[in-house]
Amino acid sequence: MIYKKHTLSNGKLIHFQKIAMRKNKVDLKLYSYEQKFWNKNLFICGIDEVGRGCLAGPVVTAAAVLHKNAFHPDLIDSKKLSSAKLISTYEWLIKNCFYTIGINSARIIDQKNIYQTTKLTMIQALLHLLNSTKQQPSLILIDAMPLGPTFKSIECLSLIKGESHSASIAAASIIAKVTRDKILQRLHKNFPLYNLKQHKGYATKDHQKSLQQSHSSIIHRQTFLTKIIPQKDFHEQRSIFC
Repeated sequence: MIYKKHTLSNGKLIHFQKIAMRKNKVDLKLYSYEQKFWNKNLFICGIDEVGRGCLAGPVVTAAAVLHKNAFHPDLIDSKKLSSAKLISTYEWLIKNCFYTIGINSARIIDQKNIYQTTKLTMIQALLHLLNSTKQQPSLILIDAMPLGPTFKSIECLSLIKGESHSASIAAASIIAKVTRDKILQRLHKNFPLYNLKQHKGYATKDHQKSLQQSHSSIIHRQTFLTKIIPQKDFHEQRSIFC
């Protein structure tokens, strides 16, 4: 839809924007939290992680604050997007939101366990964001993971399947996903045996087969491999990498 901003009152402009968004299949329900705060010139931070269930590579989190009235039809859970739409939406996001990243390696995951490492990585991303912008968010929305009383001055809500309830969490999901995929593509060059560029470290049949036929690497989460590598071989490998 084409319209001239200066010919419309604010109310009519918003009305035409909503019509245009419906035609572009923007899920306005996904923006229910955001619009309440945008109407008050306040902002929301969404946080999500990628790589929690992988056998190899880091866990990556993103904290994202969408610009006011930044709507996009493909701003949904990153797992529901094709590769092409994932990249195009990511490229749109880096121009239409402020974001920061948290990353922790397989070694930290083995030391602390995946739950604690995911929580730590989310906090790292959020601290980076809070220290990098003067426009502090008024609400923090986290996908599933409760962060506890870490940020007493800002309200934090943990939402189950948060990418389906908040555009800000969906934005963080997409940014974290693309960031981690790029990391695994680079790691593939150093560890070509495992075909990381294809499965991104997840427990596919091909990945498990490569682990059973050879040693795991320094980027593998040794505590995740006990059911994949025979116990005798696992203990031998653990003595090498721990």
